[in-house]
Amino acid sequence: MTQVLTGHCHCGAIRVELAPGRPVAELPVRACQCGFCRRHGARTTSDPMSRLNIEAAPGSLNRYRFGRRAVDALLCEECGVYVASMLEADGALLATLNVAGVDLDGFEDRTAEPVTYDDESDEERLARRKARWTPAVLVETLPSA
Repeated sequence: MTQVLTGHCHCGAIRVELAPGRPVAELPVRACQCGFCRRHGARTTSDPMSRLNIEAAPGSLNRYRFGRRAVDALLCEECGVYVASMLEADGALLATLNVAGVDLDGFEDRTAEPVTYDDESDEERLARRKARWTPAVLVETLPSA
């Protein structure tokens, strides 16, 4: 069993736990080339065999939708850190985690693969996310210590 990785936004109001479904060194690291991700210095990972838990203190979660307005970018209301992007598909939450934003161990020295999704149709984009993103749970509560 791989160790659960923990991280948080800069102020700690949003905390994450990633239970990798495979060794961390095998998880992809991507650098989306959209304006939002570039401006936030995002380096993301996702894996359908992993599990992601996100805990957000009451009032700390800002959901931002841009572009095609299909995904919630989760930002901390207090410190402004981009934590993850999340969508609901077939009754399940799926997410891609910004490992740079939550300072997740095991990713700091990894080179992110630049990716561009501009040419995808809405159907292709949803299918890619359903195939690659991580099953997630989002709880708005006082973060655990």
